[in-house]
Amino acid sequence: MRSDESRRRDEGITQVQIIALIVVLFLAGVVVIVMVGLPFSGKQDPGPVQVGGPEVQITIAGSTTIQPVSEILSTVYMKYHPDVRVMVEGGGSSAGIRRVAAGEIDIGAASRALEADELSAYPWLRVHQIGGSGVVLIVSHEYPADEVSFDEVAALYDDLSDNVSEMPQVAGIRTVVQRSDSSGTEETFAQWLFGGGVKNVNPALNVTDTGTGGPIRHIGANGNLGVLNAVKENPDAIGFVDFGYAEGDTGVKILRIRNAGAATALPDGITTFRDAIWQELSLQNGQDDLYIERLTRPLNYISNGTASPAVLEFITFARSAEARKYFNEVGYFSMSEISG
Repeated sequence: MRSDESRRRDEGITQVQIIALIVVLFLAGVVVIVMVGLPFSGKQDPGPVQVGGPEVQITIAGSTTIQPVSEILSTVYMKYHPDVRVMVEGGGSSAGIRRVAAGEIDIGAASRALEADELSAYPWLRVHQIGGSGVVLIVSHEYPADEVSFDEVAALYDDLSDNVSEMPQVAGIRTVVQRSDSSGTEETFAQWLFGGGVKNVNPALNVTDTGTGGPIRHIGANGNLGVLNAVKENPDAIGFVDFGYAEGDTGVKILRIRNAGAATALPDGITTFRDAIWQELSLQNGQDDLYIERLTRPLNYISNGTASPAVLEFITFARSAEARKYFNEVGYFSMSEISG
């Protein structure tokens, strides 16, 4: 049998252990209370706790025409896919193609088809058309003309110093605006005027055209929005932008166009620009039915070979019928409208 002294020693150890445990629990409670009471040192409420973080990042860059719809699509997509982060940048169609080919980004955005030299240089690229749109000519809202002919536009954007005083629809033009950056919008416009292979109308910046108001000023602006604003800010100005930028803007007027050899301007006096461009995109039969076919163009996403499952899923969403309302929101046409 254990002695009384042994039992007393064991009981003493047990009491010490219990007291120690109580002290530890007390101190832990004090620490928790202090931590909870400390103020947040950041500049704003940190919001809900994030567990983990984005698992996938997709970067899209290129066409400034496609950029607005890409921004909307990415916002909607991330709302329902919290594990994906989609970053959208501009830079122009050519830059988007080069960057995706170099592996710098996941999706290149181009508001035109790939050209022969690009297909030759980057044969591994894959094109995914997500929609379509059209290039339109715009003038300052107060400008008196409602239409313009092919020859009149060519005289303003060619590499010759022309006197347009005898050209009725452009005689009063005082400022001609073009793009200062490389873009699919300008390539589409330049190739309509001067044929395939022409990438821009830059030579027009170095000429001195003359109208009824004297010398005509030629200026460049960055992006569709830059051209739009330059036309609005300069009296009697003319420029070209994507239809989505001009639709609904009361500061400019969209001109109907009489193409080379045509007797009438398009669209006609009944069909709206929106309906004319949409139907022309759907037909693509080599004729100018309701609008100038060569001024319509695809809106493309381009991947570096076979894209990853995450990238393909986003592209599939951009091509879906669900995306139609987001394309329409910025004046473009979705694949479901064009192919449907």
